[in-house]
Amino acid sequence: MSETEHFAASYSPLPSTAGVAGSADEGKEGVEGGEGEEGVGTDARFLLRVASLAFRLSPDGIELQQVDLAGHRFTFGTPDRPEDRLPFYTVGPVSDDDVTRADCDFLPLAPSPPWTHLVWLVQQLAIQLDFLSDHGVRLAEINAPSRSWADLMVEHGGARWRVRVPLDRRREPIENPGMVLGEMFAEGRHHELAEGHLIPDAL
Repeated sequence: MSETEHFAASYSPLPSTAGVAGSADEGKEGVEGGEGEEGVGTDARFLLRVASLAFRLSPDGIELQQVDLAGHRFTFGTPDRPEDRLPFYTVGPVSDDDVTRADCDFLPLAPSPPWTHLVWLVQQLAIQLDFLSDHGVRLAEINAPSRSWADLMVEHGGARWRVRVPLDRRREPIENPGMVLGEMFAEGRHHELAEGHLIPDAL
């Protein structure tokens, strides 16, 4: 992605009385992964909204590039070459409606284009944020500067780690990323895998 147009946005949760058409409360009764938003933390709701938006925009070439949890900001970009590969999911067809999609397990299979794996990664991390937290891991950022990989910036044990996740030409789907990372850090296996503070091919 040598030349990319960027589209930055910010997000703030709306008050519980909000709900006008096109607001951040639209589709509140259900989100991807079968999880309703009641009882879901602010960071998780934010990630689920970003994943939903990325699911809708990415097929048209507007792809997610960066998510900042601290500031609740995200950035989309338009790559200089179109993605012409079709998605392959465990089920199909997959609806772009959040409520309908909440009832299906649409895990993207390995041959799917990178944007599908990134959308799934963001959604699953949202659902598994509590698991990460329970294992002493805090997700700070998600950066996908190219279609090849995404970096998860996480904090654990007083240090900041860059967890690299391949997105393009994957050999297997991304399954339970929050649980895999939480257990890896809790068991100390990240020290064996890390190159400095970069953990390559972590998922």
